Amino acid sequence: MQSTNRTLLLLNTGAGENLGDRAMLINTVRLLRERHPDWTLLVSSRTPAFIAEEYRLTPVSFMIDCLSRWAGRHHGASAHKWTSQFHATLGTIEFLLLALVAITCRAISYRPAGRFMEAEFLRSLLDTDAVYFVGGGYLTDQGKLECRALLTTGLLATWLRKPVVLSGQGLGPYSTPLTRWLLRRVATRAAMIGLRDAGKGQALLASLGVPVTHVETVCDDALTLPARHTVEAEPKTIGIHWRVSPHQADTARVQQTLEETLDKLARNGWTILLFQFHEREKYEADIYTRWLASGRWPKARVIRDLDPRALRAEVARCTVGLGMAYHFSVFALSAAVPVLGLWHKPYYRDKIAGLMAAFEHPEWALDDRDISSEQLYAVLTQIASSDCRETLHARGRALAATHQDWQNRLNARLSVL
Repeated sequence: MQSTNRTLLLLNTGAGENLGDRAMLINTVRLLRERHPDWTLLVSSRTPAFIAEEYRLTPVSFMIDCLSRWAGRHHGASAHKWTSQFHATLGTIEFLLLALVAITCRAISYRPAGRFMEAEFLRSLLDTDAVYFVGGGYLTDQGKLECRALLTTGLLATWLRKPVVLSGQGLGPYSTPLTRWLLRRVATRAAMIGLRDAGKGQALLASLGVPVTHVETVCDDALTLPARHTVEAEPKTIGIHWRVSPHQADTARVQQTLEETLDKLARNGWTILLFQFHEREKYEADIYTRWLASGRWPKARVIRDLDPRALRAEVARCTVGLGMAYHFSVFALSAAVPVLGLWHKPYYRDKIAGLMAAFEHPEWALDDRDISSEQLYAVLTQIASSDCRETLHARGRALAATHQDWQNRLNARLSVL
């Protein structure tokens, strides 16, 4: 008989601003609620209220909340280096203190009191029956503070003898021995690990000495996210995602190439839909606002919503897509819309290339250092007029079945952990 009063701590830190992370969280809690309406689901305090209310989630402070309160603005290389060293020192000290308190509390069956973040974080770890890493690409040294906050949470959970599972997870790249050490400790002790990157993560774990018998390649946790509404496909409509990203080098040159491509499409009567996947205004919205204000593409408009299920619906309007956000491509492919994904550095290369390989179109992952407006225009118009949609539908159904099988086994395991 399945327990009806279990508690899960769901680690997903980007849901507050990033719609890709939000999509993974919504789909995960949707599937959990269908089977376990009485379970207590603990999520990040940054989770939007409408999600917490819809799925009856309990927001709590995470380790990243405890650390990021000290995050200050830094300018210049020396200030950045000082801030990084400060966080590394502070994070190590705070983790060791929290670990000591948590282990002591467990030994004497005591729950720390108080409203401050650390007490709430420790209570959530002590109360949970299992720690569930919701999928994503945050376990990388591209964001050391977030990555180590999550891995130390997983490590502390194992010390407290709490089971840990990872679902739809992306891994790496890693540039520091400390992060690799933390990952090895957490991955070795995890009960189940599902990776979303078509096998490269298994090789990475094996290189760290992690046994891979409990590791398998699955799908992104947002793959089966339902659309909020239904729309009809529109002819000569392109979906675009663009942002100035710290992980994307030489953005000025690539943006100019993108703009030249859109100029050609607009002259030929194409509608341009600009998809926003992050709520930070200066990340995507400012660029889109300037584009629209210029009047350069009269039929362009922004697709923006707090609910990623709305973006999942609207992408189905498109004939073809072009962008750099991983979940923009996930949504497009899930709707059988052919899409070109741009990458530059290994972080995006592994994410985009793995996704395109899963949908059996590895050629749709493009190194942005090798593209030109002529090439983009030719490829986009070619795949827009191709007959690939039926094969994308078939591949999407197969991957959805894989995702459902993984969720079934994961749910069964969580019920008895």
